[in-house]
Amino acid sequence: MVGMTLEQWAAAGVVLGAILSALTLAVTVSRPLRRLARQNEEFRQDWYGVPARPGHDAVPGVPERLRRIETELHPDGRGTLRDAVNDAERRLKDVESRLDGLTG
Repeated sequence: MVGMTLEQWAAAGVVLGAILSALTLAVTVSRPLRRLARQNEEFRQDWYGVPARPGHDAVPGVPERLRRIETELHPDGRGTLRDAVNDAERRLKDVESRLDGLTG
């Protein structure tokens, strides 16, 4: 480095500036990309679910959750939500008919 000319110092400054600019650009671009990658991973875990691991239960994904909900919407005589609604509706109609008999 001793005895460098002004042109050599200028060239070294340009190279150093280019390196620092490239590093700054890489950091600036990588932050949003890492955030996007993290959000993508969170979405994928929500959609596909997460298998059980030590200390944590399995978390079902969206398709499995929707299948569970759909099975509750169809009567099957084994206690689905639809069965409970049908039973409540039947009992309500029974009460209504009794009340109609008392008042009418």
